[in-house]
Amino acid sequence: MADLHRQGGVPAGWRFSLPPGNVDAGRKTFADLGCASCHRVPDVPSSATDEARGPDLAGMGSHHPAEYFAESILNPDAVLVDGPGWIGPDGRSIMPAYPDVTAHQLADVVAYLKSLRAGSATELAAASLPSNIAGEIPPPPPAPASVFYVQVYDVLRGRLGAFEDWFRSEGRTAFLGHEGVVSVETWVDVAHDGPAMTTIIGFRDDAALRRFLDDPSTDALGSKFDEFIGPHQHRVFRRPPLYRTDALSAP
Repeated sequence: MADLHRQGGVPAGWRFSLPPGNVDAGRKTFADLGCASCHRVPDVPSSATDEARGPDLAGMGSHHPAEYFAESILNPDAVLVDGPGWIGPDGRSIMPAYPDVTAHQLADVVAYLKSLRAGSATELAAASLPSNIAGEIPPPPPAPASVFYVQVYDVLRGRLGAFEDWFRSEGRTAFLGHEGVVSVETWVDVAHDGPAMTTIIGFRDDAALRRFLDDPSTDALGSKFDEFIGPHQHRVFRRPPLYRTDALSAP
């Protein structure tokens, strides 16, 4: 009993797990709760506007474990994401809480959100060049990869050492063990506002990316990666999103 109290009342290795839910029922509950008034998901009509819009949920099922979604629904302030208009003037999330949602409904909605995998056509159809590029840019250098899976994030405070140790001992091998993954590069950029870290996973082609996203082991790998970093989204590019141009560099 003394050991139990020293562990905060939680047995070693204990973890809360949601019961399995029904994806179709979760899709209906998602609509009934009005979630589409702020969130956009593939093939679901949305009334979200730039003034009242939460994070796009396309592909989010591959980004977070089920427990993260459950907590976000029951306690939107548990993790505050500094996105456009996502935090109100009171410093709290603009997303409402749902205290009356039943455990059954919660499990169903989470099952639906987990079904929104990153391999969806919506996410893989990302533009080759972002629309916010106003002028000309030099062409990228030749690269063995033709598709780039990108996440921009900040490392959680106090977790950088453990993150580096994990990647060095396990993560590097796990990523490169997927057929068609040709590179994993992480860049630090503090020359702009926003998260400072960018990890770019290079894939030989679209087929390699789809195999990676559809592989059940990718969920565990992504969940482990996410243990060390803050909230983030994933994007797909069909040209290198970050590169050095020799024409404007010296030596």
